[in-house]
Amino acid sequence: MKISYYFFALLASVGLLACNDNEKYDELGNDPVAVSVSLQGLSTSRASGPTDILTKDTKDIQSVCINITDASNTVIVSRQVDKSTDLNSDWVKLTTSDQGLKFINVPKSVSKVYVYGNPGTDVVDNVITTSLDKQQGSGVMYYGVDEDLTPINDEPINPDPTSGKTYTANVNLVPIVARLQIKSITFKNAGSFEFGREISGVEQTATVSWTGFTADLKGIYLNDFYYKYSKPGTLEELYRNTTFVDHIKEGKWLFDMSSTLDASAYASYINYSDGVYQNLPLKTEGKCYAFNFFPGTALPNIHLDLANVVVTGMTSTNTDVFNPNIVNRFGNIVKFYKGINTEMTAADFKPGTIYNMDIEVVPMLDNDLSNVQYNVLVHVTVEPWAEETIIPDFDFAQ
Repeated sequence: MKISYYFFALLASVGLLACNDNEKYDELGNDPVAVSVSLQGLSTSRASGPTDILTKDTKDIQSVCINITDASNTVIVSRQVDKSTDLNSDWVKLTTSDQGLKFINVPKSVSKVYVYGNPGTDVVDNVITTSLDKQQGSGVMYYGVDEDLTPINDEPINPDPTSGKTYTANVNLVPIVARLQIKSITFKNAGSFEFGREISGVEQTATVSWTGFTADLKGIYLNDFYYKYSKPGTLEELYRNTTFVDHIKEGKWLFDMSSTLDASAYASYINYSDGVYQNLPLKTEGKCYAFNFFPGTALPNIHLDLANVVVTGMTSTNTDVFNPNIVNRFGNIVKFYKGINTEMTAADFKPGTIYNMDIEVVPMLDNDLSNVQYNVLVHVTVEPWAEETIIPDFDFAQ
């Protein structure tokens, strides 16, 4: 996220809801059927500050769109409900466990209840179409559905007792994004690791060790993320940079895809002022560097842009495999583990999940965003001198 300080840039609050508020739902049919909708676990929702470390209990929902549909997902009734603390408000009914917001005289074709939290203008005809730049701060959309409204109970049922029969829908809202939270970054001052590489078809290894490691942190960048999200539908526009050249510049995080996209506001952390990338703090208590992303078939990557890298006492048992003279610029995080030896795949990342991590950086060979090192072999040929006679002269025209 493009910031003048290290913490989040909070996007503007959600705009007008796209779902239509149908106040005439009681005219849709004469059969005395009702649906009571209850949102589970939302009564303690609170607005999180833009620099807080979020937890699983943090639900920053300011409004919901409720779509009641038939079996084919055709919307029968749609209602917008804004957050309110008024005792008799629809919001209190929705979020109080022993109550519920009741929709009276709903047609018997009713089948499902969809609920969208913070929908903005991105829900139309029960379809979500949004992009990652909108899914930040208090704009993150939540989604939930109850696809089985049975059993149906006889009235009277509180609140708002009436006649007929009532379905009860219990909906759990989950964010449509996942979240990577970096709580701290440290540099491993001394240590060793085994480094492997295939050379001429043969796997070779080197033991790399060092006695000192320091660096300044200039930027944190999210890479390999989907920009567009639709439900039902697919994720689209996978943004991926393999090099920082022409992509990290002037405080921007640029992508050359179908169009040039500056993702610095939500996919990077930098402090760029007076034409200079300032240092970022490695840790601040109670705060974190966080990236929202749409989980899909691509594994997100994180790049730490470093400067003033100093590695002392670095040795390698095989310099063909690992050359200790190469100076770092990037710490590329391209793997995640959910256990000591259990590597995560893209399928392991789920919407509505916060993934916390503390990063310990070790000296590596990464001088660009890709893990593959590109070497330049230069051949210099010394040609014999060529002779040519010239005539010296002075410039007499002053």
